[in-house]
Amino acid sequence: MEWAIEYRKDSNLLKIFCNAIGFQIVWFACAFTVNETFPFNLIWIIFATLVYIAQHIFFSNDRSSELGLIFKVATLGWVVDTLLIQNQLIYFAGAYQGYLNGTQPFWMTCLWLSLGASLNQSLGWLKKIGPWVSLVGALTGTLSYYAGQRLGVLHFTTLNAVVITSLCWGVSLPLLTLLSVDSCVQTKNQH
Repeated sequence: MEWAIEYRKDSNLLKIFCNAIGFQIVWFACAFTVNETFPFNLIWIIFATLVYIAQHIFFSNDRSSELGLIFKVATLGWVVDTLLIQNQLIYFAGAYQGYLNGTQPFWMTCLWLSLGASLNQSLGWLKKIGPWVSLVGALTGTLSYYAGQRLGVLHFTTLNAVVITSLCWGVSLPLLTLLSVDSCVQTKNQH
C-alpha cells in the first residue's frame, strides 16, 4: 500500500511539473513569436495553447470545472488587459486593428487561458498563502509584463502604468485563486 501512496505523490509532482513547463512553453511561444510573420506566429501560439490546455483537461479529475475555470480566468484577463489598453497605459504587439482595436490581443488571451489551466496544478500553492497572494500577484504579474516589454511584445506608457498594472495583478490573482478554490469545492461536492 505504501508504494501506491508514493506513486500518487510522484504522479502529482509529475503533473505539477508538466503543468508548469507547459505554461512556460505557451508563454515563450507567445513572447517569441508574436512579432514573427503572420500566420506562422498564430499557428505556433494556437498549437502550443491547445496542446497545453488539452493535456491539462485530459489529466483533470473534473474536466467541466477546469474548463469553466479556464474560461473565467480568460474573461477576467480580457477585461483587465482591455481596460489597461483603453486607458492607454499599455500597448501590445499584435494588437487588433479596426473593429477590435483597443481590446486584448489574441496571444494575450492564450496566455490567460493557460494561466487558468495552471491555477489548480502548478500554481495550486497560491491557495495556501492567504493574503500574501496579493503581493505575489502584484510582483509576478508585473514582472511578467515587464519581461514582455523587454522582449518587445508590450510597452508600458508611463511609470504610473506599471504601478496600475501591479495593482490590477494584486487584485486579480487573489480573485483568480478564489475562483480556483471554488472550482475545487464544486468538484468535491459533485463526488
